[in-house]
Amino acid sequence: MTDTSNTTLLALARSRLVVHQTGQARTCLEALNDGQIWWRANEESNAVGNLVLHITGSTRWFIGHGIGNSGYVRDRNSEFTEQGPMQKEALFAYLDSAMSEADRVLSDLDPNTLDETTDRTGKLVTYRELIFNQVLHVTSHTGQIVFATKLIQAGLIHEVWKSTPMT
Repeated sequence: MTDTSNTTLLALARSRLVVHQTGQARTCLEALNDGQIWWRANEESNAVGNLVLHITGSTRWFIGHGIGNSGYVRDRNSEFTEQGPMQKEALFAYLDSAMSEADRVLSDLDPNTLDETTDRTGKLVTYRELIFNQVLHVTSHTGQIVFATKLIQAGLIHEVWKSTPMT
């Protein structure tokens, strides 16, 4: 890819990850109360709060550490075992911190290094793969957050994907 294509890819990844998907998750968190954030359909389901912790942890791990070499140590299991009542403000703080870090790392990344490899996440991959996979991962879980929010209370959010900024 040319430097222009790589620059465009980085800009698109940043806007999708840091602005659009995070904006949708934030809209859902804002609409729910603390009890609703930790509601589970059954014991094997994840609450919205768990999904927010998960996208936060995975972003810090794959973008912050994998690309930015932050030294972040991930406890993936705790992202799913938390059952609340972690307050909404704490979830916002975790989410905002992770996405600020991702924004900084992706902003500072030289577009010409996207095909360089790293094994910091336990497997040899390119920076391009880490970015692409993380955008897809967060998009998938954001869809779950939106769906769960709509299940919890009809009419609470409406076409959030259309009303959330892209950049």
